[in-house]
Amino acid sequence: MSDTRQIVRQLDILRELAARTYGATLQELADEWGVSTRTIQRDLNTLSEVSFIIEEKVRDRKKYFTVKNNLPALNFPIEEIIALIFIEGIVSPLEDTPYKESFQKTLNRIRTTLPEPIQAFLEKAGAAYYPHHRGQKEQISREIFETAYRAIKERKVCNITYRAITTEQTKTYPITPFRLLYYHNGYYLLCRNPDYDDLLTLAVERIQALKITPQTFEPPDDLDIENRIQQAFGITLEDPIDVKVRFSKWQAPYIKQRTWHPSQEIKKLDTGEIILSFKAGGFYEIKSWILSHGADAEVLEPPALREEIIEELKKNLNFYKKT
Repeated sequence: MSDTRQIVRQLDILRELAARTYGATLQELADEWGVSTRTIQRDLNTLSEVSFIIEEKVRDRKKYFTVKNNLPALNFPIEEIIALIFIEGIVSPLEDTPYKESFQKTLNRIRTTLPEPIQAFLEKAGAAYYPHHRGQKEQISREIFETAYRAIKERKVCNITYRAITTEQTKTYPITPFRLLYYHNGYYLLCRNPDYDDLLTLAVERIQALKITPQTFEPPDDLDIENRIQQAFGITLEDPIDVKVRFSKWQAPYIKQRTWHPSQEIKKLDTGEIILSFKAGGFYEIKSWILSHGADAEVLEPPALREEIIEELKKNLNFYKKT
């Protein structure tokens, strides 16, 4: 058995014992993880050796094992410590933001209060959770991130210099910033140009400069930002459209096991196929998502999206014919 699997099982045993008021027997733990009672006993011995307090209590002629829920020298439940270790492995997207450094300092301060054997054990435990990030975006400017956060908090109008991704042209204009959003390995500034009504979603890494002005603003009463974000399929805040997509029986299990949008409904067909319905904004993102499923997805509604997909597939086919 690999060291990683052993560490993960031992973490799970800690969580299980911490959650049970009266503890668990060796046999109960062995049945839970599909191993022998001797393996569980070795796990408990290992946890004791690294300073976790494993206690034995006899009840109804059976030996029950419990763990002292608060770690030595620290009033933190075991479950919360394990959660922090897990989170440490997935916070790489916070790089270049104030939060990564603050989180790391907090976690290091907690670690230094623990006995060294527990520190070493938790170090191994952290390695069991491997963050697998792909499609990372350009690094963001910490100064711009902090400026955006302060402007949102203080409701200050800003002058932004922004490089558009399609034209690579840089323009400067005023904005009223509302939210910082994290989506698909990137940060976005949700804002509005006072000269236009539409909300803008600007990639933070493409902001060249952001200057706070003395002018303050109040969000419009009719602007429900949370609802607009909830309606979006991705990061584009457009008016929602009704979408229906039929998925093949091969793709259906994958589609059914996820929530693609809060409004979604799934209809099962006798053929094993399913029809996924939802109402969301972000025409281009919806189109790209459907195309990613290839021949296993067919747009039923709306007609405009169906025609757009057909034209896209024709272009794609012509591209392959040329090569």
